[in-house]
Amino acid sequence: MITSKRIGTSWTNSSASVSTIKLLGSCLGLGYIKRAPGTFGSIPGIVLFLLTRNLQTWVQILVFMGFCLFAIGIAEKIEKIDRSKDPEEVVIDEAAGMWLSLFLIWDASILTILVGFLLFRLFDILKPFPVNLFQTFRGGTGILADDLAAGMLTNFILRILLLRGIL
Repeated sequence: MITSKRIGTSWTNSSASVSTIKLLGSCLGLGYIKRAPGTFGSIPGIVLFLLTRNLQTWVQILVFMGFCLFAIGIAEKIEKIDRSKDPEEVVIDEAAGMWLSLFLIWDASILTILVGFLLFRLFDILKPFPVNLFQTFRGGTGILADDLAAGMLTNFILRILLLRGIL
């Protein structure tokens, strides 16, 4: 059994658990798509947003925070298994970032979701300031941090576009 004291998770080290961890970290295999795994890995974030958007605010916050802690643990474990920094097949961070892009936007239309998706992918790929500052973090936190920053930036811009009546 392997324990991460930083986030309070523990995992067994059997081949079955390794396969399960990699399946979860790749968002059920989306991270293994050869072309644009991050783009495909963002789609579960939209699904998570749609599944939780009608819940009470405090429940949404708790579920999102729980998912992020889970994602940090999964990403950190895969990084240790593969002995590589931010493995490409780990796209659970994209799912978290995309979910944050739409987080607590109550009346998100299909257009809002599409614009959010495009903005998030743009910020995640280009890593403009301040998103690039979060790439220096290490471990599972580092894998998620830049995607969450891109998600926050996207959420902020979407809110401005919505308040201005552009979307």
